[in-house]
Amino acid sequence: MPRSTLSSFSLLLALVAVGAVATQMIEDDVELLAAPSAPTLTAPAPLAAEPLPQVLSEDRTAPGSGELGEWRGTTLRTSDPAQFQAVKDADGVLVVGDSIARAAIDELTARLASAHGLPVAVNAQPGRPTAPAVDWIVENAALIPDRGVVVVAGANDIFAPLGWWRQVERVLAAADGRPVYWLTVHVDRWRGDAAQREADLQNSAWLNDQLRAVAAEHPNLVVVDWAGALTDDWLSDGVHPSEAGVLAWCDLIGTALGLTAS
Repeated sequence: MPRSTLSSFSLLLALVAVGAVATQMIEDDVELLAAPSAPTLTAPAPLAAEPLPQVLSEDRTAPGSGELGEWRGTTLRTSDPAQFQAVKDADGVLVVGDSIARAAIDELTARLASAHGLPVAVNAQPGRPTAPAVDWIVENAALIPDRGVVVVAGANDIFAPLGWWRQVERVLAAADGRPVYWLTVHVDRWRGDAAQREADLQNSAWLNDQLRAVAAEHPNLVVVDWAGALTDDWLSDGVHPSEAGVLAWCDLIGTALGLTAS
């Protein structure tokens, strides 16, 4: 075979060999690229996805309380902006609630001013359920003093108590670690029949159980047990405080806040 032919043939074999090596390298690279990737870490489940205590997840609504009436036309009792700021600056007392708070706020204001020199600010509306009261707290969270906020809400939620505890958690989020003083609920409308009164009491009790279940997980939630302390002479109609009840109500608030009469 002529030398030139051998050289050409040798060159061809070399090229084939180089091509084979290159092909193998490419295939190796493809195999590396196609290799299974590391397992993707699963994000922790949100707290809402965690199993809830039975008292928060079951529906214990007692039929018979009826439906919430129209409350938006009732007269809102609210402090002016200067008073809210004074409470914030002086670490006074902020009260948000319903007609029960409205019934007792004048006595509480006079008592704390006289005994402790502390200002009080209020946002209270008769008939208002908890959700819109909490809306106000969330929108005005900057007004919450370091002392915290007193919440008087729940009596108007006996008509739909399922999931009420979520409103409590909204207030805790707005308070951002500051104390939240929440009064327990007592509704026993004396003018109602036996079935309604029993339903009112059962639904009140379930709201209070929800409140305590949330408090068990949040040390800054202070349960002020109005329902557990009251007697019939503290009430005017089974819901709202009488004159004696207003005094007792203020005593409970003062004790919870560490602001007892001097």
